[in-house]
Amino acid sequence: MNILHGPAGMRPACVLLLAAFVLCSGSAAWAQEEPSGTGAPVLSVRPVMPLELKDFVRKLRAGNKNILSKKTEAEIAATGIDRAEGAFQPLVNASAIRGMSRQKNTFEEELTRRGLGTYEREANDYSVGVSHLVAATGAKLEEKVSLSRTLSNTDRLDPSRPADAFNNRSMASLSLTQPLARDAGSEATEARLNVARLDTKAAEFARSDTETSVTAEAIVAYYELVAAHQRVAAEEKKIHMGERLFSEAQELRRAGRATDSDVWEVENALVRYKSAHSDAVQNERERENRLRSMILVEENNMGIRAIDDLPAIDHKPISFDACLQTALDRRDDFQMRKVQLEREGIQLAYSKNQTLPRIDLVASYGLNGLEYSANKALSANSMSDYPNWSLGLQFSTPLGANRQAESDVKAALLRREDAILNLKAVEVQIANDIDTSLAMRSSTAERWTWWQQTQQREVQQLAVERKKFAAGRSDMREILLREERVVNVGLALQEQQVGFARGQILLEAAQGTLLDRFR
Repeated sequence: MNILHGPAGMRPACVLLLAAFVLCSGSAAWAQEEPSGTGAPVLSVRPVMPLELKDFVRKLRAGNKNILSKKTEAEIAATGIDRAEGAFQPLVNASAIRGMSRQKNTFEEELTRRGLGTYEREANDYSVGVSHLVAATGAKLEEKVSLSRTLSNTDRLDPSRPADAFNNRSMASLSLTQPLARDAGSEATEARLNVARLDTKAAEFARSDTETSVTAEAIVAYYELVAAHQRVAAEEKKIHMGERLFSEAQELRRAGRATDSDVWEVENALVRYKSAHSDAVQNERERENRLRSMILVEENNMGIRAIDDLPAIDHKPISFDACLQTALDRRDDFQMRKVQLEREGIQLAYSKNQTLPRIDLVASYGLNGLEYSANKALSANSMSDYPNWSLGLQFSTPLGANRQAESDVKAALLRREDAILNLKAVEVQIANDIDTSLAMRSSTAERWTWWQQTQQREVQQLAVERKKFAAGRSDMREILLREERVVNVGLALQEQQVGFARGQILLEAAQGTLLDRFR
């Protein structure tokens, strides 16, 4: 038996014993609170943190693990755009190489190299060039300037050359490789970039979809905590009612107007109320911890009080077609599937392009010069008289069928068909989600009306029964039953409100508009 809810004669002594135990043990002070409208004393050992719905959603969106994980995935996907754009970034190539070679002359070389026996040559080679890919056509351009400085032992025997003067051979060139079939055009060259952009867009839709679903679940959990608070209050009200009726039954028994069985009936009911209250408190604690898990809060020494009311019942009819159109325009998972279908279309086009043979137009033009002076060799005047150019075609293709490219096309076709099926599946799911949520709103609103009418009748019957009891034409059991039924009908009304709130949240989530009211 709970010592605070035992027989009236035992309560003062038990409370004093409990207070003495708390003071001696040095534990935290116990605050005795009287819930509004119940009058039932409740022991509280934890401070309570009031929490509004909008603050809870704000903390959820800022700290929920699932939302943060999807946000990270979206940021990772966004790096793919920079990576793909890097293919069009100009590339600088530079080199500086110094070398020396010494080799024995052949008999023929010996005749032309003045009988030196060996041929020695040292060289310094320098080059710098810039290459880049043209997105519009797929052409590869390279501009390059090179200088090769060489000096051999035969050069040193020439009496007409300056001492230790190098042969400076320079070249400035421009080369072009333009694909004419495979890899030609912006559709092929920008395929990876467009895929990266769509992947980033899909990841962002996935993040928003996860945020919506997590927020919907969290709001429902918040309203369930509100309902848990109300259930605890209702059970406390029953306890208060049971204690009052128990006291009245004892007085009536002493006056000879009630039997022992009447007193036992009330006392047994009081035990049931206390047991139900204990269960309600446990349920309330579980709901609090569920909210903590959603926003990654570990402090269990503080209670959470959801202070927003349950939403009012709205009987206004809602058009299914209007909701469906809104969902097709706004729902993130549907938009994500559309993006994925577009992505697979790009992949298919690229795969088909890769089945073509490689036919490249190659062209180059350059100027070169040869001087003892490096500066003079690199001057335009020295190189302009010695141009060189080339123009031609390069062709390559596998012998027989291009099995690798054809396999890629087949895989791309299958992936696009799968994307179409996924898009259709989401569209069907959206329609079913909207139908379910609309039916939930409608049915709970209807039941709420019925229970509201029932509540009015139960209150009236309780008033009648009290008058009959005062006139001696009723008993304590009937009063107990009537008062309990009034409280239970109130709980039933609350359950319909929670169901309506759940239906409303699911409807907004199904349309993709849930986050609008928290922006």
